[in-house]
Amino acid sequence: MKYKFIFVFSTIFLSMILLGCQQNSTDNPKKPYNSEEAIKNGDIVDVHGKISNLDKFKQFIKNVNDGVKDKVRITLYTKEGDPIFYNLDYNGKKIKYTFDDSQDSYGGAGMAGIENATCTNIESTNSENGVEYHLRKCSPDVVNTFILRVPE
Repeated sequence: MKYKFIFVFSTIFLSMILLGCQQNSTDNPKKPYNSEEAIKNGDIVDVHGKISNLDKFKQFIKNVNDGVKDKVRITLYTKEGDPIFYNLDYNGKKIKYTFDDSQDSYGGAGMAGIENATCTNIESTNSENGVEYHLRKCSPDVVNTFILRVPE
């Protein structure tokens, strides 16, 4: 009887651990989540190139450069008004990046979801219209899922 209890308890415990590892949950708000609410909540909001709370992003970049822990959520809105979330969580050494387009009704032709990566750096490049920020040295490679364009 004692061994049966240990076996059942171990099985339940192991199942909980495995399920926890497989979930792609974020703390992102659920629909509807309009840009006014996102701005009020402190998100860095990009509505068709108009960026709100940009000071929070600049502070995040400064903190990464200084090795200070910080995290931000960038919420980009599609033409249809659906939010796409870019979460950046810097632990003092690396940036945990979460891309979440699960609320984009038209994105990815049914492939919308949550992707995670760990990156070692965020870099900026000057462009004709301002500055572009890109994540670098990511595992797995996130190619170009994160680009924030800040107009001049």
